[in-house]
Amino acid sequence: MSSELLSNKFDDDLLFETGHASSTVIDQTDKVSLCSNSKEGSLDKEKKEMYTDEREIQPTTTATEYDGIPSINHPLEKRILKKMDMFIIPLMGLMYFLSNLDKSNIGNAEVAGLSESLHLKGKEYNTCVTVFFATYVLFDPVGTNILKFLGPKVMMSSCLLIFGAISLGSAWCKNYGHLLAVRLLLGCFEGMIYPAINMYLSICYRREQYAKRFAFVFSAACLSSSFGGLIAYGCSKINGALASWQYIFIVEGAISIGFVPFFFFGLSKNLEDSWFFNKEEREYVIERYATMNTFNPDEKFEWFQVRLAVKDIKTWVSAVALFGIDLTTFGLTVFLPIIVTSLGFSNVRAQLMTVPVYFLTAIVFFICARWSDRLRLRSPFIIGACITTCIGLSIVLGSTVHAVRYFGVYILCMGIYVNAAVNCLWLSGNNGNYYKRATALGINLFLGSGSGLVSGQIFLAQDKPRYIKGLSLCLGFQVLSIVMTIIQFLLYKRENEKKQAIIDRCNELGEPIPYDDRLSDLNPEFKYMY
Repeated sequence: MSSELLSNKFDDDLLFETGHASSTVIDQTDKVSLCSNSKEGSLDKEKKEMYTDEREIQPTTTATEYDGIPSINHPLEKRILKKMDMFIIPLMGLMYFLSNLDKSNIGNAEVAGLSESLHLKGKEYNTCVTVFFATYVLFDPVGTNILKFLGPKVMMSSCLLIFGAISLGSAWCKNYGHLLAVRLLLGCFEGMIYPAINMYLSICYRREQYAKRFAFVFSAACLSSSFGGLIAYGCSKINGALASWQYIFIVEGAISIGFVPFFFFGLSKNLEDSWFFNKEEREYVIERYATMNTFNPDEKFEWFQVRLAVKDIKTWVSAVALFGIDLTTFGLTVFLPIIVTSLGFSNVRAQLMTVPVYFLTAIVFFICARWSDRLRLRSPFIIGACITTCIGLSIVLGSTVHAVRYFGVYILCMGIYVNAAVNCLWLSGNNGNYYKRATALGINLFLGSGSGLVSGQIFLAQDKPRYIKGLSLCLGFQVLSIVMTIIQFLLYKRENEKKQAIIDRCNELGEPIPYDDRLSDLNPEFKYMY
């Protein structure tokens, strides 16, 4: 086929407005037509080779300090990574720690006598748990996009101050209506934290540097649950004018407010303006964006990218998988102290018995995340974690012996944070454009967090001590998540095969491989991680 027939075929408006690339790279019949030298769709070959991200295309030569191109092996890369690991990761971990602490404290407060003090009846406690996620899911997509406009300094400092104050104020709830209102407000500001952290790390780190750093951050959720148990235990020993559950809200809310200055003065709106970088490092960070394929600081919002994310079936498959995963995660986060109490432990002892469970969860998650980055694999860790969770749920469901059921809690908790976090990392790393990634992640978290609406209604007081209904539903949805993760893997595999066919055909014809900034991860040279 002549080059004349190949020319001017890479018209992105035609390609996308006709829907050819909404959920796939390109139809098989269009592979040859993509091997063109479009004026708008192709970069100059020499320039593209200079700023091609080596992790995506694996060039024949490795960038070194002599050619000046930012790369994973550049000396300045190690310097900026060390500084980001030293200053940004602890702050993001602390933010997630505090967010999770204030989100889940209602479970410890319930064990400490919340329902009795407020005279909650029937399903009123469950409703208070559920309404939190009603606003939480609505503000998940907001968090992914608002970060770009406000920057992490303003957004995270403001959210931390507000949800800390709301948590502290929860101590003076007098009835069911008061508790309902504060949980709704808390969900608004808590809901923006996790997606904002995820998006900010995708700006700071390359894809293969991502999971290990996020492990530190996400492990903070495990540790906050342990720390929350210790705070609850300590508050139960206070002999003051207030009830134990009130001290839990006061202490944890005050801790959050106390850390606000760390974020206001420790973060900058733009990564390159961070106070810990010198002039040379700032210049390198700016140049580095061109080699990451995940962030362009000059990128403007356009509905085109939103449509790409919404029309991509992989977005929805991932979201359904996260819904099944998070049903267990949210359920256990809020109800674990209550479940442990049902195993025969006293209310005070139950607070302590949750501590080692979450410490083990944090260790397992960090190990899995480190190997996920090293192997550049995501799906095997999600599936493995779901299987582990299924085994733990089966033990808790199938046994009536308290010691065996407590052992099952350890097993199931080893997987609940691994599969949830790696699912989000997988989807985030496989979307190149910022707003496409923000939309896809927002949809993912919207549906995933929506499981919190269900989890609050399936662990009912009348189902004690075995909670057969709630745990059985969690088990069934974990199996669904395994199936959806396999489907997601097959979709990515199919897309990579189509991309490789385009590259091979273009090389065979001696034509440049097509590239367009607007296509982001849909470009043939962007290879999806498995």
